[in-house]
Amino acid sequence: MSLAVRRYSEALLDIAFEEKCEEEVYEQFRLFYEQMKADKQFERLMTEKILSSEELKATVSKILDGGNTFLISFLMTLIDRNRMEEVMEMFLDFERGYKEKKNILEAEAVTAVEMTEEQIAEVKKALGEKYGKEIVLKTSVDPSIIGGMVLYIGNDMLDASVKAKFEGLKKQLKSIQIS
Repeated sequence: MSLAVRRYSEALLDIAFEEKCEEEVYEQFRLFYEQMKADKQFERLMTEKILSSEELKATVSKILDGGNTFLISFLMTLIDRNRMEEVMEMFLDFERGYKEKKNILEAEAVTAVEMTEEQIAEVKKALGEKYGKEIVLKTSVDPSIIGGMVLYIGNDMLDASVKAKFEGLKKQLKSIQIS
């Protein structure tokens, strides 16, 4: 990540928190990012200098009509300084900083069957207590793990699946030497 990306995203983050509109800026910036990610034509339109600066500003103004003025000003500055090709990377850095300041930790729980709301609440509570953060938990189902759970937290993976236990047992049995 370039120094410019970091500085721009931190500037938006600072002003959003100072003005106490960080949730609004985050949500609108996230939606803008998600649209670019989902629609490659839209991404090209925003990042590849297909439109003149004035046309691009008019397009962004129309898209974000009624949106947060700080986010709109931020995007207009990026257009003026020919930095729109870095806007997606800026969002990712903005999101990282936002979650850090809001004390949010994302985790994913993979289970063999769908988790109940109570189970999800229990996992979030346990992780929240362990890490001292608000947990945003995504869940997914992978029947191949047989039972138990695989947790992904940041760069860590905690594998408490039945499949992993079977694999460990299999290795143990292979290492036993019968004389």
